[in-house]
Amino acid sequence: MQDRKPGQAWLKPVSLLKTLMTMLLALLAIQATAAQARQSDWEKIVIASAGYAQTTQQSLEDNYKILSYERWDVDQKTGELIFSDKGQPKLLARFQFVGSYSERDKSWLWSWGNASINPALYKRMEMMKSLGEKHQFKKLTDRNWTGELSDGWEMAAVANYLLKAKGIYRAPFDGGFVFMVITDVKGAPGQ
Repeated sequence: MQDRKPGQAWLKPVSLLKTLMTMLLALLAIQATAAQARQSDWEKIVIASAGYAQTTQQSLEDNYKILSYERWDVDQKTGELIFSDKGQPKLLARFQFVGSYSERDKSWLWSWGNASINPALYKRMEMMKSLGEKHQFKKLTDRNWTGELSDGWEMAAVANYLLKAKGIYRAPFDGGFVFMVITDVKGAPGQ
C-alpha cells in the first residue's frame, strides 16, 4: 500500500465519479422500490375498503332504507345527519365528514381542510392524514387536489373501512358532493 501525500485523493477522479454515480443509481432504485411498495400498500387498502363498503352500503339499505327518505339535513351542532319524510325526522345518524368533491374545478377537499366544518365532525379523519404522512400517500396529506368523483368515493371507502363505520353517505350540494361516513344509526324519537 502506498502512503498518501497530503491533499492526494484516495480515489482517482474518474473512480470517484463512477462511485458517486453507482451510489446515486442505487439510491434511485431504492426510492423507486419504496414508492412501488407504498403504491402496493395503498392498492391493498383500497381493495379491502371497496369490499367493506359494499357490505356496509348493503347493510345500511337493508336495515335502514337510507336511500328511501325524501330529505336529508346535517346538524353540525348535534353532529347528526337527519333523514326525513314529509318534514318528519325518521332516522338519525352520527357521522364524520370525509370531504367534498367539486364538479366545477374537479377537485377534492378534505374535511379537515374546510373551515366551514365543525372540527368535531372531522376529528376522526385526522387518522387518514396521519396514515398518509406515515406511508407518504399524498392524497391523504394534501388538503386539496385535482381528481375525479371516483376519488371521492375512494377516500370515503377508505375512511369507512379504517373507522369500521356503518357506511357512506354522499350528499349533493350546488356544484358537487359531500362525502360522510355514518358511525351510528337509530330511529328518530317517536319512530
